Amino acid sequence: MPEIRVAIADVARAAGVSKMTVSRALRGERGLSDDTRSRIQSLADQMGYRPDPAVSDLMGRLRKSRVTGLEPLAWLTTYEKIGGWRDNPGTVEMYRGATERAQKLGFRLEEFSLKTPGMTPRRLSHILYNQGIRGIVVAPLYEHGAIEGFSWQHFAAACCGHSLLSPHLHRVSVDQFDVLRLAWARLLERGYRRVGLCVSANDNDRIGLRWQAVNLLEQATRAGIGVVPPMLTNDWSPDVFLRWYETHRPDVVLSLVDVYRWMKAAGIRIPQECGVCLLRLDQAKGVAGVDHRFADIGAAAVSIVASEVAANQFGIPAIRHSVSVECAWQDGPTLRSPSNTRRATTLAIA
Repeated sequence: MPEIRVAIADVARAAGVSKMTVSRALRGERGLSDDTRSRIQSLADQMGYRPDPAVSDLMGRLRKSRVTGLEPLAWLTTYEKIGGWRDNPGTVEMYRGATERAQKLGFRLEEFSLKTPGMTPRRLSHILYNQGIRGIVVAPLYEHGAIEGFSWQHFAAACCGHSLLSPHLHRVSVDQFDVLRLAWARLLERGYRRVGLCVSANDNDRIGLRWQAVNLLEQATRAGIGVVPPMLTNDWSPDVFLRWYETHRPDVVLSLVDVYRWMKAAGIRIPQECGVCLLRLDQAKGVAGVDHRFADIGAAAVSIVASEVAANQFGIPAIRHSVSVECAWQDGPTLRSPSNTRRATTLAIA
């Protein structure tokens, strides 16, 4: 026998409230007490109520048709002024991708910062709640760490990247393991055999030691590879780098934009003396390296939040979903051209 769908009217009769009250409770709308909202949501789950996909699609299209009435999603930052993140090209790209995806799904982004004068996490969560905002996209933090004292139970949320250490919200990021594997594969194509990884220890720890792990794996499993001890330090300065460089003499450095600038300032000829490959291409132009596709990260974070809002899933998730966006390679003049003698033996990423 076909399954009989439980309707909002059925839940309303069982709860002793109106259909409008049930609808508002299931959508997580404001104006109801937490006890009433929780009671109705629990009862709906027990009865097996499920939203009608056709109705959800219709409501989404109605939101899109009323441009001025697009439902807001918070773009949450930790800069001292609104728009302070616009000096970071990667975050700018995330915001562009997030904005475009939000509009397609019938939402709009509205920026809020936890660090503007007089603001606290508790106060901001109260502001968002009273403005009827149900979804939050957490932008990369100014400094990686935790957001404490925020009332997450009222919101669907996802964060971009690895800078938010706590709470464990749904997350969208590039897979840093793949970033290193892709970079290594392309460097080997160009005949490099002494690859020098140079990153901060804090950054390496924050991404679960993935950079260090891939570096060890590649050096241990590739034939004819010179072992260059990586520079993993929090004493991030040109003097420390140049001492490491003079000691180990890599033929290519795999690092971030600071190191690229230090090498140029020291008069190291790139790529004649040593090649340079950046782990994040947004940090400089005209350099070879890995594209994290930040716009796609922002778009995917909005998609997660929008789907959680539609499903009335609010609060810190019991099980975090981590979505990885595929990275891409970009050639540049900081590396020598691929060696014809090496192309045939290049190993692809598994």
